[in-house]
Amino acid sequence: MFQFCQTLRRLGLTTLIGSALFASAGAAAASVEILPCHGAPSAYRVLVTTQGVRTNHGYLVANLYGSDRRRWLADNGWLNVWRDPAIPGDETMCLYLPGPGRYALVMFHDANSNGVLDLGPFGPREGYGFSNNVRPFLSAPSLASALFAVGPGDTRISIRLRYPPIP
Repeated sequence: MFQFCQTLRRLGLTTLIGSALFASAGAAAASVEILPCHGAPSAYRVLVTTQGVRTNHGYLVANLYGSDRRRWLADNGWLNVWRDPAIPGDETMCLYLPGPGRYALVMFHDANSNGVLDLGPFGPREGYGFSNNVRPFLSAPSLASALFAVGPGDTRISIRLRYPPIP
């Protein structure tokens, strides 16, 4: 079933199929979306909508950080990393979290599928964004500026991707 849902997401058919499957349940069913969730199931989920994905090349990658500022943006400092095939426009990713607390997310569009956010002399060469839509200026943002609170149930956040200027 999970593979089937992933295939539907790649094709951009998730909402269409989900609505068709549940249409007999009433008018409210039109907003139902089949959305697989990454991680070990728990009572704590983040539904992160990444806005402005430019192409369907590569992957949309989510890096989750805890509140330890020594690990913030450090090599292998994240708590977990997930990825989904990129879908142009706005893409929602569901993430199970280990428990309540304060977390930060870094999203990036790994357009060339090499597993890293490519950097050039003037910053990232691929689309990226931080939780709370923190906009870095001349350096990475502080962890405090990107932290958001997670409690039981669903926490919804949006992150707008920023792409470098097209040469």
